[in-house]
Amino acid sequence: MVVTSMKAPFGPSLADTEKVEVTLTVDAGAEDAEVRRAEKAEGLRRGRILRLAEEALEQGGVLTQEDLARVLGVTRRTIVRDMRALQVEGHLVQTRGAVKGVGRGQTHKVRVIELWLDREGYDKIARWLHHSPQAIKRYVSTFLRVVVLHRQGRPVEEIAFLTQSSVRLVRDYLAVYEAALGVAHRRERLEEELERVGARPELPTEEGKKGEVRR
Repeated sequence: MVVTSMKAPFGPSLADTEKVEVTLTVDAGAEDAEVRRAEKAEGLRRGRILRLAEEALEQGGVLTQEDLARVLGVTRRTIVRDMRALQVEGHLVQTRGAVKGVGRGQTHKVRVIELWLDREGYDKIARWLHHSPQAIKRYVSTFLRVVVLHRQGRPVEEIAFLTQSSVRLVRDYLAVYEAALGVAHRRERLEEELERVGARPELPTEEGKKGEVRR
């Protein structure tokens, strides 16, 4: 999908702004089916809004409310209503308008890792994020793998390649890691988990091939 670049200045019309091509996971298969069973169509849609907005940011793009409406097959009014509900829950949906107002904020994947380091359970985090517990476990697995590779002295670009993540996400995860080292209970949680998995968590598959929308 072609969307507006994060680097595009505000002012010119969207038609005249710099564009980038991004891959968006519109349908996550069994994971989305699990969310639908637990939270019905509304909860699933709100989880997808968070996922799509973040996937675009990781690839240097930013979605508009109209982009989300078009991809999800709903009206812009529905997207606005969902975004208000998500805001009440403590989420920032980073569409072009939101990024313009406050700049790029903390991503939901970063917040997931912080909650996990605070020993929140997968199910509780999943409900808050309108995701499946499997998705949360995958985010944590990716984070742990990033930490392991970083400790091995691998450069950011290589870590991104090996974990099939964006460079932006790797840098975000490393920032969480560095911050966790300065917080006793988070550092303890991290070291416990690295020891439990033998510092060799499975390689996740965060992203597919770039340049196409997966449905």
